[in-house]
Amino acid sequence: MMTEGIKLLILDLDGTLADTIESIREGVNLAMNKYGYPERSYDEVRRAIGNGARELIRLSLPENTDKEQVDRVFRDYHAAYGETYTHCTECYEGIPESLLTLRERGYTLAVLSNKQDVYVKELVKILLPEGLVASAAGQTDLPKKPDPTVPLMIAHDLGFAPEETAFIGDSEVDVLTGKNAGMLTVGCSWGYRDRAVLLESGADFVLDRPTQLVEIFA
Repeated sequence: MMTEGIKLLILDLDGTLADTIESIREGVNLAMNKYGYPERSYDEVRRAIGNGARELIRLSLPENTDKEQVDRVFRDYHAAYGETYTHCTECYEGIPESLLTLRERGYTLAVLSNKQDVYVKELVKILLPEGLVASAAGQTDLPKKPDPTVPLMIAHDLGFAPEETAFIGDSEVDVLTGKNAGMLTVGCSWGYRDRAVLLESGADFVLDRPTQLVEIFA
């Protein structure tokens, strides 16, 4: 089994642990409304997320919007999302139970997202039982996914080698992150990218439902 020897599971958040798009879309549209831009739909936000909040805003604005305006709208989105992120209160069905089972089996669990760090830490507290996750990190001044710097730091700080670690997420960014870090990669097709995208990205496994996590990490 390719999962033999894996001890640390690093999971993405948006589209992997929970469907957070509506709360993100609320924040995006509050910022769009302030400047008179069209509101963005669920699918437009779904296609734009994955590479950090500033890139989400850049893709949500009209093409060729200048950098200064992107920065202004991003600051307003960051403030607005501080109010709307708490509107996401539930994980995908099967996620809490699966993660609890994996923790009982001795796996160490961590979360890494390109969402702003403060909101990752708070959402993990909202969505998951206290103490289930050993580390929760989001975007800071350090390189964002798919750069391997932060996942390798998480593994090192928790006492694991890359080859003892699996990176689990719903997007091509997550698959590439794991590959860049020398980790096993698991794609989650229940999220914001379909199975074909995850396979094309080279995921070692592609799962269609959260309960399959406990099947491959026995």
